[in-house]
This record gives sequence, C-alpha cells and structure tokens, in this order.
Amino acid sequence: MKVFCFSLALVLGACADKDASDDSAAADDSATDDTSAEGETTAVVATVSDDYAVGTLATVSLEGWAVQDEIVDLTGDTAVIADGGYVFRLDRFAYDSVSVYTPGDWSAPIAQFALADLANPHTVVMCDGAAFITQYGADHIAVHDPETGALRGTVDLSSFDDGDGTPEASTMVMADNGKLYVGMQRLDRAASWAEAGGRVAEVDCASRAVTRSWEVEGQANVYAYSPDGAQLVVDSGEGLHLLDTTTGTLSAPLLDEVAEGISVVGFTSHGDRAVVAFSDASYSYGIGCVDLGTWSFTEAERVDNYLISLSGDARGEAWISARTHWSNPAAENGLIVYDVATCTSLTTSGPIATLLAPFSVAFY
Repeated sequence: MKVFCFSLALVLGACADKDASDDSAAADDSATDDTSAEGETTAVVATVSDDYAVGTLATVSLEGWAVQDEIVDLTGDTAVIADGGYVFRLDRFAYDSVSVYTPGDWSAPIAQFALADLANPHTVVMCDGAAFITQYGADHIAVHDPETGALRGTVDLSSFDDGDGTPEASTMVMADNGKLYVGMQRLDRAASWAEAGGRVAEVDCASRAVTRSWEVEGQANVYAYSPDGAQLVVDSGEGLHLLDTTTGTLSAPLLDEVAEGISVVGFTSHGDRAVVAFSDASYSYGIGCVDLGTWSFTEAERVDNYLISLSGDARGEAWISARTHWSNPAAENGLIVYDVATCTSLTTSGPIATLLAPFSVAFY
C-alpha cells in the first residue's frame, strides 16, 4: 500500500506524490485535447518560491529553450493548462479562481472568474465548447464559458464522496470517444486524509452526467495513452492500469509500483514508450522509462531534486519540474527535459533555469 504523503504541497493543492499535476502536478497537465498540438512552439511555466508564498509566469521556447521570466505575478499555488486554443491559469487552494488567456498574450485575461470558496481547481479540459474544471474541494465539476467566464452548469460527483464532502477530483483526460475521464483520489480529511479507494468516472460533456465509473484500491489519477486514444492509463497508487473505454475493462496493474519500489509522480507517453517521474519510500526522486509493449520499467537516473510534476509536449519530450529538496537545499531548480522514445536526457548541461522553481508546465 502506498504511504500517503501529507506535506505543504498537499495543503496548497494536493499530495506532492500524486498531483501532478501534479500538480501532477500534479499537477497533472496531461489533460490536453488541443488538435493543433503539432504546432506547439512554447512551454508556459508557473513557477513558485521555495516557501510557496509567491510565483511568477515564465515561458520557454521549445526550439533553443530561450527563457522569458517574471512575465506575470502568480500566487504560490498556480497551475497552467493549455487546451482548445486557450491557456488557463488556475489559482488553487484559498485563491479559487480561473483566468483565461490567449496563448502568448499575458497583458490581460480574456475572462477571469471566481469559484466557490476552497474549490481548489486542479485541471481543465475543453469539451463541447466549454471548460470543464475539476475541483479538489468540491463535489462537482464546474463547467464555464471560456470567453465570458459564465457558469454553464456542473457535473455532479457527490455520489463518489468519501464522507468528507468531496471525492477529491483531480486529473482528467479526454478519450477518442469524446468523453472525459476523471481521476478521483478520495481521501477522507476527517480521518487524517486516509485513502478511501479511488474512482474513475466517465463524463458525457453534452449531458454533463456521469455515465460509467470504475474503482481502484488507492488514489486514482488518469493520463493519456499514446498507442491507442480509446484507452487511458490509470494510476491507482499500487500500479499503472489500462482502461479500455470501448469495452469498459480496467486491467490489472501492468506496471507494479509496489514491486518496483516506486510511487509514480507523473506520466507521459509518446509512441510506444513512456517516461515517468517517481519517488520511493525514502523520498528520493528519479526518472524512469516504460516500454508500453511489455510494460517493463527501467530506472534512468536518480536526482537530488524534488520532482513535483511532469508534462509531455507534442514533440515526444517529457518536461519534469525539479526544485530543491529538503535533503539537498543546494539542488538546482529548473526543468529537466527527456526524449521519450530514447529515454535520454536532453538537458545534459543541467536543468533549464527559471528564477523561481517550476511548478506546472503546459504547451501551446
């Protein structure tokens, strides 16, 4: 059983081990359905100070890695998502607001709107012409007009509540069938954030209703799967599974995290390969690679950094947000970039440096 990590990063958004979106994360920034992805030129990065007090927006060119830093002031808990021709700025825990930008134009948002108190937005996917926003602190997905910010409706997730009023909906991806798949971590806040068993819900965007759901043992996070868009990867905390959206079948763990002694922090796939960021029981962090044909795992390297999120661009590159670690305060903040197909680091001279530590990355 994966040990749940209660830390400052959790208070600010979600568990540092599992968000991707991470925070995953994680911030989990993998929830992108931009049909013009092949034309991506730029990484947009939310960065944060070591004490999570403040942040700034930065951009990095995908060709040459030129950095433009301190573009816009951010909060200490901001994620960025690029989808549908927009860049969404999610100001998370205790800020609970969304700003929508035209990619590359940071002078003023197209729209800006508040969510409910402590809604804690985690990711956004454009579907049926609207922005579907998961909220870690609410029992529903908020659906807003990206141009005006007006609330168009909600998706009710209250049936997945673990007893504390929210199922902790976090990651979200769209499959080839045009439906959304939502990963819910289901952590009982009234019982020291104990795992109550994760859920994955299928959402029909037109009706804004849950049409199917699946159970996993730990916390559920979902990721896009490059070999077959009708499938997606579900991280249960115990392992990585495949969910076939056509048959409705959720596989047994194909990559056994317990056996490997790792906890996946972030995942991205390109072709028949994937790159993961991971931690272990000693809170050491590393980067690994997965052959999606056999699901064999290979450790590429250990790092002195805390790896907070991983995002994949359309070029087949994994961008890993690395910051100083409690065990090594001198570790270099920055972005580590891997080529997914060859499982090799492209940032051989050290991470791409940003003034503050990278927290969340998206591409346009």
